[in-house]
Amino acid sequence: MKYPVIISGGGIIGCYIHLRLKQEGIPSLIIEKGLAARESEINIRTISLNPSTYKLLLDLGIQLETASVNTIKVSDRDGSGKIEFVASEVGEEALSHVAMFNDLLDKMQDLAKPAIQFESEITSISKLEELTKITLNNNSELKTSLLIGSDGRKSPVAQLSNFISKDNDYKQTAFTFLASEESASNIFVASQIFSDKGIFALMPIKHENKNMFSVVWSVPNILIKDINIDDFVSKNIDTVTSNISSKITLESEIISFPLSNHHLDSYMKEGVVVVGDAAHSIHPLAGQGINLGFADADILCEEIIAAFKKGYSIGSYRVLKKYEIRRKSINEIMLKAMDGFIGLFGSTNIYIKVLRNLGLNLFNKISFMKVFFINHASGSHKL
Repeated sequence: MKYPVIISGGGIIGCYIHLRLKQEGIPSLIIEKGLAARESEINIRTISLNPSTYKLLLDLGIQLETASVNTIKVSDRDGSGKIEFVASEVGEEALSHVAMFNDLLDKMQDLAKPAIQFESEITSISKLEELTKITLNNNSELKTSLLIGSDGRKSPVAQLSNFISKDNDYKQTAFTFLASEESASNIFVASQIFSDKGIFALMPIKHENKNMFSVVWSVPNILIKDINIDDFVSKNIDTVTSNISSKITLESEIISFPLSNHHLDSYMKEGVVVVGDAAHSIHPLAGQGINLGFADADILCEEIIAAFKKGYSIGSYRVLKKYEIRRKSINEIMLKAMDGFIGLFGSTNIYIKVLRNLGLNLFNKISFMKVFFINHASGSHKL
């Protein structure tokens, strides 16, 4: 059976691509190895949607319960350095909108469900003269003009297409959990604290009609080598958050996962392309992973739709290369910037600590640099 577009991966980005193309009359089939998202599954993970991503969802008619962040405070717990980003500095109502991951996934899959083939996985990919042929785990074969890999960090599409990946282990573990705060004064404020106990990020969320907070805490593995994760959190959370005016209390179990990044040497070949986590992954430091994925999907859809309207082959090298050119360098800049931040704030050298505090305070006083940084993070810079 032939489809104009086949998407490997029925997550948020894969469903977005399907829905966006559907608006333009371009049908697609989604191949998803898992089952449909279920409301009963643990709902702790959150995502921070920048204004550009949030608008993409609104354009699809997707309404979410979110908490708006109008101020982001970045500080060094062991020094005086700090930066404060405010939405009004760039004429926005919010710097980001924080949502529950499962809530968005449920909505996306509900809308895309007629096109999703669950419990299916691509096992082989071969190039025909004008089409790409894929074989599934049930031995059925499908043909398509364009195969899109939106299937995560260990993307079967990327691996079966022999794309080369550069990987980097941060030697860190991330803890994420829900929390409450005694004071109600920070419900629109996100905080990021750098300390010798790791990078602590606190974001406001709306969860079950309550104002709460989501925590993502990145900790060097050496600090948790001989200690239980729950014990580490309870022992250190008050110290790490001493810059915040009120006490933070855990409200959920703690989920942990190792941190690393990767970036493919190429995002495409004739008839095959990858987006989002299939092409690149990044440290959760700035909460940009999902936004980079949406930016990839937005640009890829732009190029596909433009080619489709002109009668060009949507899987051609020319069409897909334009997407790669528009996205690959931007993603690489963001990845390297995050690596630079981690190296700078992970250092225990006293001289580097002094310099970074001076740098933070200087950056905080230079308005045009802050505006440039906010605009870049918000996704408003688009090639």
